Amino acid sequence: MLIATAAALLLPVANAQAFMDTWITTAFEDTNILAGPEHYSPSANFVERGNRTFFEDYEAKYSDDISQSHLVLYRRDEGFWPNWFTESALVLQFSPYLDPDQSDDGVALTDDGSYVRLVKMIDGDEDHTFSVTGYAVDASRFRLGYSYDLSWGGREIYAVDAQALPGVRVQYQNDGTYAFIGAKSAVSDEIQETSDKRNQAFYGLLAGAGVNLGGDLRLEAGAGSFRQGQFTNVSDTSDPLYGENIQALGVSGQVAWRSTDELDFIQSSELRLYRNSPDQMRDTYISHSQLDGSGVLVQAEVNHLTHNLLDPDNTGSTVLESGIAGDLQAVYVQGSTSIAVDLVYKDLAYILFNVPGLTSGYALSSDLEVTPQVYGRAKISRYFPDKRLTPSIGLGVMQPATYQTDQGVFVQYTERNKEQVPDGQAAANILGSVLGLQVDASKSMVLVGELLYTLDNNLSDFVATEDNPEGERVLAAPEERNQLGFNLIMRSRF
Repeated sequence: MLIATAAALLLPVANAQAFMDTWITTAFEDTNILAGPEHYSPSANFVERGNRTFFEDYEAKYSDDISQSHLVLYRRDEGFWPNWFTESALVLQFSPYLDPDQSDDGVALTDDGSYVRLVKMIDGDEDHTFSVTGYAVDASRFRLGYSYDLSWGGREIYAVDAQALPGVRVQYQNDGTYAFIGAKSAVSDEIQETSDKRNQAFYGLLAGAGVNLGGDLRLEAGAGSFRQGQFTNVSDTSDPLYGENIQALGVSGQVAWRSTDELDFIQSSELRLYRNSPDQMRDTYISHSQLDGSGVLVQAEVNHLTHNLLDPDNTGSTVLESGIAGDLQAVYVQGSTSIAVDLVYKDLAYILFNVPGLTSGYALSSDLEVTPQVYGRAKISRYFPDKRLTPSIGLGVMQPATYQTDQGVFVQYTERNKEQVPDGQAAANILGSVLGLQVDASKSMVLVGELLYTLDNNLSDFVATEDNPEGERVLAAPEERNQLGFNLIMRSRF
């Protein structure tokens, strides 16, 4: 009812670019044509989404086979004082979705960074400003870190149920040089000393700065502190640690260099404000790296996070646990040929930071044998302007993050996705590859064909045998470990 009412009210202004950054996608996909339903791979269909290798969508929150749009009602006005102006935007994300199990449909409606912004231009220069930005509902676009996959401090960092996360950001900007400080807060039930629960604020504080030297060298750093949650996973409510705060601290830094300003520094669109204004609107979202000659871009980032967690080796105490992540991204462009190489490192504590911990609230035991997640990927693409074709090939190899207990070896893919490897087997590296072809059909539409292959010999099945009736982990079937998938996508973005 809410969605229908909103659509009816907003229909008259739709032609005034009220909706922007709209993705409409039809995709015919199969995650693994070698397997069948018994291996969680239905036959090729139009319902399943998200058929990607582990190294794709590094700078994005979503894969490119989704359908969604943003309703952006934007206004900018000159201020009543000289050299001041204001901006404000209502940003709603509309995401039609499919239920892959039942083919049910629906629409999710969420805020995606609605804001108000007050700006003072210094000496009348719009590139030299002091501003205050208020995020009305969700400040998740205001976060620390630089590559989206490694970024932190959004809604997901809170262990409490943070449905809304408003905040404020104060920033000084002079072209590529900037400094900011800000705060955000979630409100949730807080455990008091009496074990009663009352609404309290869980704050996050963020600060950072960056300098652009000569236009081609950029140095950036940031720091943050978050009241992440409280300890609840203890023996009982009389435990002295019950209700104590989990406090998270972190720092980030990045160095970026480019040989020519014709190459843009890499920045995720998920970290930017939406502006629905004529000077911000793009005629097309289709882009290809092209240079007259050649150019190189290199960016390197490191993030260090720390929080206090329950000590699994010393009941009744806490311990500081730190997680580290970083990457090195390089792009080389020669004419219309682009070669991109990424190296990414995430240790197990960093992957599990938002849970927080391997077991909620607990640090990793010193008895655990752990390995970090390390992977590299390379992608080569070539754009043929006359034919509007872009063939590409990508290859990635990952050493997965693992930990070993008395029960066996476990691979931790993401913070909530893991797999136990077959009994008696060490964790294996994961191979991923994608062969693609994009055809630009118009300014707003592309046709994409992809063939994807992933080899993951960590996948296992739990079976009972005559020798071991209690069951054991055995290597999954070859057709499950060798995943050969494809995407046939017709996508419009405008």
